[in-house]
Amino acid sequence: METDALDYALTAILFIVNEDNEVHSVAFHSHTFTAIELNYDTYDKELLVIFKAFKIWQHYLEGPVYPINVVMDHKNLEYFLLPRY
Repeated sequence: METDALDYALTAILFIVNEDNEVHSVAFHSHTFTAIELNYDTYDKELLVIFKAFKIWQHYLEGPVYPINVVMDHKNLEYFLLPRY
């Protein structure tokens, strides 16, 4: 899954990789942010895109055999991946 949040809209693309390592797009989603979402900080918008993508494509993503990779371009979200003590 590849996600991106712009100043005014979000986009998400769901990909699948076959046995031959060929990448094929399965689904695409985009929409403009609401008036409230426009006031979010950049890292909140990036996290919102990931949340919405998982919610929209839940039927594709439940119970996968392989791990789900989320590709994004925002370094501020890396702290979510760090262990918390």
